[in-house]
Amino acid sequence: MNQPNSDAASLPSWTRTLNEPEAGTLLDAAVPGESVDAWAALTDGLLPQASVPRRRELIRIVREDLLDHTASVIDDTAFLSIFRGGTAHRRKGLLWGRLLSRRPLVEPVLEALVLPALRASDTPLAPHDADVVPSEAWDSWLYAVLRPGIPSEAFKKTRSTLQTALASAGVLQFEANRARTTHVIHAEPDPVAWSWIVADELARGGGENDESWALRGSFAARLFGTRHEYGMACIEAGIGAGLLRRSYLAGVPRLLVGAR
Repeated sequence: MNQPNSDAASLPSWTRTLNEPEAGTLLDAAVPGESVDAWAALTDGLLPQASVPRRRELIRIVREDLLDHTASVIDDTAFLSIFRGGTAHRRKGLLWGRLLSRRPLVEPVLEALVLPALRASDTPLAPHDADVVPSEAWDSWLYAVLRPGIPSEAFKKTRSTLQTALASAGVLQFEANRARTTHVIHAEPDPVAWSWIVADELARGGGENDESWALRGSFAARLFGTRHEYGMACIEAGIGAGLLRRSYLAGVPRLLVGAR
């Protein structure tokens, strides 16, 4: 397995969680043009948690990581409209793709543990357990990258939260045993959700990149372990939905952020 570099050896723990039902409730209640404060006051009464601090924590996570707003007013964005009108599969892909792109532990663990195991399992005549990430590998890697002196409970919670999030994204599966054996798989998220994640990364970068980058190097491709053929289908779906545009530079296909 790849070893973390020294720059990654001070990553924070991850103990604050957000579940899909609560995220859906909060985003479904968001109306473009309305104030974020009014949305927060409304949604506090929609959440089922009895604890006031927990409700406020969920609202904060969604406000900071999933809700676009300018000058305390909710923006009318493609993410919000696609999420609110999407199927359960589409909403799931959008939620985890956007949320996990903003979690410091996710990209490093994909590079260190998940993607190497996927490549190993794709090798012809690979051993039957090539898709397994051993529990010792999880622990060794996390101890190496987390801030020194992390309490035992915070370590265990971070490991569980990280594994559960990757399972929710679809790139990890749990084997039903006490050791919680983890298997990596190629996920197949909703194609429009996948394309939105690519478009979002493009928008936060230079606005365009080679199509080959989208298929191999983009966060969406790595988070979901996307196979080449499935990624191509996702790109076409994104172009059809207006999220992406294709151009050519010296005969090389490039992707740009769409008009939507």
